[in-house]
Amino acid sequence: MKRIINFLIIIFLLFNFKSYSQYDQEKINNLTHSFSFGWSNPISLIKSITDPNQDEKIGFLIDYQLNNHEEKFYRVHMKFSPFYSQPTFTLNNFLISFHKGKQLSQKNNLNFGHGLGPYFKCNIFRAQQTSGTQAFWSSDYFGFGAEYFIFFDYKLNENLYFNFLLNINFGLHQYYDATIINGANSQEYWGIKMANQQLISVSIKKQL
Repeated sequence: MKRIINFLIIIFLLFNFKSYSQYDQEKINNLTHSFSFGWSNPISLIKSITDPNQDEKIGFLIDYQLNNHEEKFYRVHMKFSPFYSQPTFTLNNFLISFHKGKQLSQKNNLNFGHGLGPYFKCNIFRAQQTSGTQAFWSSDYFGFGAEYFIFFDYKLNENLYFNFLLNINFGLHQYYDATIINGANSQEYWGIKMANQQLISVSIKKQL
């Protein structure tokens, strides 16, 4: 009798292992991916055209998103404004963030959702190598904190969407300010503030 019970327990465990394996495989099969590329700073760039005191460069964004069958997703978001001024190549307002999000509504061709996650930002510089000197990398204006976003996806065709993105950043940021003591030199400070240089972004999203 004991052998029979042990045999039944083994069969039960094997059956459940197979069921869980099938369930995990179904979850993997239900995963979908998307890739976005777009314009990260339309508002600030347009303002800089009419304001000679601003020197804004065009910004780009790159997104990778992993979706599951529960309308939840994980996203890697990156944006930057690249430009070259001899002898230095700059990635201005470089930001990378990792989000967990959820689709809240899907009606007709419009999807709406939101998400939250940590971010890190800085400016990145690479000075060109010249005679007698080596090329070197440097960075400044660091910042990190939490980024909340809202998105709207408008379906253009079966696997292509127009994406509208609203980002709000709040965290600890490095900045510089002149003081009476150091005269023309700037003093480094860290402070908690919002950083919305690129509040609104637009892109094209491709479902893979």
